[in-house]
Amino acid sequence: MNPFLNPVFTLKIIKHYLTDINRAWKLKPEEIRKYQDKAFKKAAKYAYKVPLYYKKYKEAGVHPDDINGIKDLQKLPLIFKEDLIKSFPDDIIPVGYKKDNSYLVGTSGSSGRPVTMYKDMEYITIEALAGIRQLRAYGMNWRKTKITNIGDFSIPKTTDEECLKKGLIKNLSPFFSLKNYQMLYTGEEAKKLLIEVEKFKPELLIGYTSVLMGLATLKMRGFGKKVEPKYIISSGEVLDDYSRHYIQKAFDAKVLNLYATTEGGSIAFECLNGNFHINSDFVNVEILDKSGEPVEENEFGSIVITRLYPGGTPIIRYTGLNDIGSLKNEYCDCGMNTPLMKNLEGRKKDAIIFPDGRIFPPATIPMPLAESAEKFGTYMIKRFQFVQKSIDDIEIRIEIDEEERNKGISVEELLEEIKKNYQKMAGEGVNIEVKEVKEVEKIDDSTSPPIIISKLDKRMIEDVLL
Repeated sequence: MNPFLNPVFTLKIIKHYLTDINRAWKLKPEEIRKYQDKAFKKAAKYAYKVPLYYKKYKEAGVHPDDINGIKDLQKLPLIFKEDLIKSFPDDIIPVGYKKDNSYLVGTSGSSGRPVTMYKDMEYITIEALAGIRQLRAYGMNWRKTKITNIGDFSIPKTTDEECLKKGLIKNLSPFFSLKNYQMLYTGEEAKKLLIEVEKFKPELLIGYTSVLMGLATLKMRGFGKKVEPKYIISSGEVLDDYSRHYIQKAFDAKVLNLYATTEGGSIAFECLNGNFHINSDFVNVEILDKSGEPVEENEFGSIVITRLYPGGTPIIRYTGLNDIGSLKNEYCDCGMNTPLMKNLEGRKKDAIIFPDGRIFPPATIPMPLAESAEKFGTYMIKRFQFVQKSIDDIEIRIEIDEEERNKGISVEELLEEIKKNYQKMAGEGVNIEVKEVKEVEKIDDSTSPPIIISKLDKRMIEDVLL
C-alpha cells in the first residue's frame, strides 16, 4: 500500500516538509543546537530498543535517561561497521519492527564487506528533504527544476538511489508528475549518458566525480553541445581540485560538493559561497583522533556520525564510514546557520602515506598535479591515479586526452613538471615515477577507477591511521 494514502502518515510528512527544510535558515545557531539536543534524546531512546545498541549501552553502563543532549554524546560507545554486519538482520532494528514496511538498503562495499540496513518511508522522505534543502540553497525548486541524477540504479542490488526511484518517487507519482527528474545508471557508457542528458537538458546535473569527468572529457571534444546545466553536484567520490576545475571548464557551470552516505543520508553540502554546510539537524558530525577524542579545528580525523531522526536501523556514533574530515569553528554568511566542515578528504584506507608519517588523502594528494596543469594552462590530463607500491615508492599514472595532446606543451614536459612537484612534496627518500597510461586501473567490478591504489600492508596503514 502507498503510505501517502494514509492521512496520518501524510500529515506527519507535511509537518516535516514545512519545518525541516527551512530550519537551516529560520533558526539561529543556538536554536539549532537546542533542536539537536531534543532530537538526539529521542534518537538515543529509539536506539535503546534495538538489541545491538541495548547490549552496547548496558556494557557501557549508560541509559537513555542519562542523555540530556549532544554534550552527552561521548557517554555512548562507538558503533563499528562490523557491529552492523554481525547484528544483521534482527539485532539492528527494534524488537517487533515491521520489516514488510521498510526497504533493505546496502552500501557499496567499496571499503570491504557491505553493510545492509533497514529504512522505512518516513526515514527515506526525511533524507529527501535534506536534498530539497540543498536545491533551495541554490535557488532551485524540486517540482520545477529539471534534474538529471546519474546514480547506481542497479538491479537486483538495493541502493539509496533505488529507494528514491522505486520507493519515494513511485509513491509520490500519483500526486505529482515529477517529469522534471531524469535518472540514469552510472554504469552506462559515457557517450550514451551524454546523449540522454542532452535530450533532457537539465538545469542541475548530479553524478559521481569520475562519471562527471568522463562527460566533461566528451564535452571538451565538442559532444553534448546542448548540455548546459546551471549547477553540477559531485557526490559519492572525492571531489579534488583538478577534477572540479576540469568539469567547470568543460560545462561552464559551477561544480558543488555533496557528502552523502547510505548510513547518514545527506550529511553536508557546499553552498554557493563555497562553504561545506553540515545538515546538523539531521546528522551530527564528530571528528575524532585514533584515541577516540575530538580533534582541534582544522585538524584531520575520522568522521563519526549520529543520525538525529528515528526509523529503521539507528545510526548513533557510527565510525564505519572510514572517511577523513575536518571542522570549521565559524559560520557562513550565506544565510544558513548550520556548522561547517572545512574539508572532506576521502577514505582513510585510500590515503598516501609517506615514511615520515605524513598522510595525504584523495582530496589533497592531487593538488601538485593541478598546479602543474595550471602552470601550463593545459587540460591534457584526462584521468590520473596514484599507486603506492611501498612506503617509499609511488607511481603516478596519467591518462592523456588525445584531443588535447601536446597543445601548448608536450606530454613529456608535463609529466616532468608533475614529477618535480611530487618529489618536492614527498622528499628525496621517496621514489616518484610518473608515466603515461592508456587507461587508469579499475578495481574489481567497480564502475569508477579509484584515485589511489594502496598496496601497503594493512597493519602499517592501521598503525598510522587508526
